[in-house]
Amino acid sequence: MEVKKIGQTKTKENIVEVLETNSIVFSMTKCGDCERICISLGDEKDSCCNSALTVQTCNKDIYKVYHDEILYIAIEDRKSVLYLTDRKIETYYHINHWKEVLDKKVFVQPHYSYIVNLNYVDKVTKDFVKIKYGDKEYSVYTSSRKIGAFRKAFLKFGEQ
Repeated sequence: MEVKKIGQTKTKENIVEVLETNSIVFSMTKCGDCERICISLGDEKDSCCNSALTVQTCNKDIYKVYHDEILYIAIEDRKSVLYLTDRKIETYYHINHWKEVLDKKVFVQPHYSYIVNLNYVDKVTKDFVKIKYGDKEYSVYTSSRKIGAFRKAFLKFGEQ
């Protein structure tokens, strides 16, 4: 099926137009926990707040964090630091917690101390992974033990 594309604007009307034009089955609901409009494709039942993580910071504040907001996670000074699209959050969660709760197809470790969202990877070398979002750029170290699996996951992710 060939999907007709529209410009980069992501308004609700444009998304609905593309879905209807291409005869894609969808349902649209307003999320009960936030002001987002949730569009589910086919038989999906996942709404935006159900896909959010509840995260407690080091100073006991609690946030909802969406998977697509996470650029990468780093272990710094015995804390997990979530680098998000608009801020960073420090938590006491162990790296293994993040490996359990995040999608393994999208979030991959190039180094023991980092988990990277493949959606934001711009460049991969043997020494670092460059992450880019808007005008922000980050470099994350790689380890010789994990770089092969990371590259394989990144290539497989790019084919999807």
